[in-house]
Amino acid sequence: MTLVLTTARRMAALGLCAAAVLATPFGTLPATAAASGAELYITVTPADGGAYAMHLTCDPDGGAHPRPVAACDVLRQVDGWIEDLNVDPGPCPLIYMPVNVDVTGHWSGREVSYHHVFPNSCVMERTLGPVV
Repeated sequence: MTLVLTTARRMAALGLCAAAVLATPFGTLPATAAASGAELYITVTPADGGAYAMHLTCDPDGGAHPRPVAACDVLRQVDGWIEDLNVDPGPCPLIYMPVNVDVTGHWSGREVSYHHVFPNSCVMERTLGPVV
């Protein structure tokens, strides 16, 4: 009797799965395929005030960002791993005026959550380049 009930349950589950597949419109992509490209929200908060925020999209490059093509190009070089950026290494003045940078969103279906406090804007710009 148990074997019959198990088989019946399996058949019912297969029937529900088939119904779900048939109910899906043709041409609909799975969620992972639809999440290509990138959408990032960037917030820069200097300690001395003057915070600003940007919205960046990649593939296609755009959004409310002053240099979307350059920003997306450097992000593509590190596959969206912001912590791996070091765009223009070099010296900066040893002045402590901290700058908070927060980036949230997604890159090619992967969630992005980046937070870093840079000692000053020079270090931030040398590290993140056109992203900020």
